[in-house]
Amino acid sequence: MIRCFLAVELPQEIKEILAELQQRLRPAGAGVRWVRPEGFHLTLKFFGNMPEKNLPSLVRAAKEVSRGYSPFELVLSGLGFFPEKGPPRVIWVGLSGGLEPLLALQRDLERAFEALGFPREKKGFHPHLTLGRIKEGRRARELQRCAEELEVPTGRFQVKTLTFYRSVLHPQGAIYSSLYRVDLE
Repeated sequence: MIRCFLAVELPQEIKEILAELQQRLRPAGAGVRWVRPEGFHLTLKFFGNMPEKNLPSLVRAAKEVSRGYSPFELVLSGLGFFPEKGPPRVIWVGLSGGLEPLLALQRDLERAFEALGFPREKKGFHPHLTLGRIKEGRRARELQRCAEELEVPTGRFQVKTLTFYRSVLHPQGAIYSSLYRVDLE
């Protein structure tokens, strides 16, 4: 069994911008468990624990879907929180730019993976880059105020490749390793 997901790997410059935002938000407290910079990515599909023998069919499906897509650009765009109502549990950076091809690609991938027995996500796809998970809801207001005052630096990146990752859980957080890459054509 492996714990697996499909994501867009981020270039180092974008990871550095996200790490800088984390540093500027840290003083607000709120008991945030920050994502380690090497772990930043844009998740397209989380498969969870599955037999490793399922991976080749998922890779084939992703390759088939990706043939219909050319590389496109995404842009960092503002800070936000999940859930929208109630105490925030996740702080993230939003994306703009090539959202139409991103949303279409993710929808087509969901359809292809569903045909292989992996159900669609119940929640709609909201493209974002997770900065951290909030553990202390009572101090989250201060974090929200701090986030409102921050301006997200302009960061642009090309989506050219999709990466299947293995995720191994550790007390310090998940460790990701690349399994397969699929290029957009």
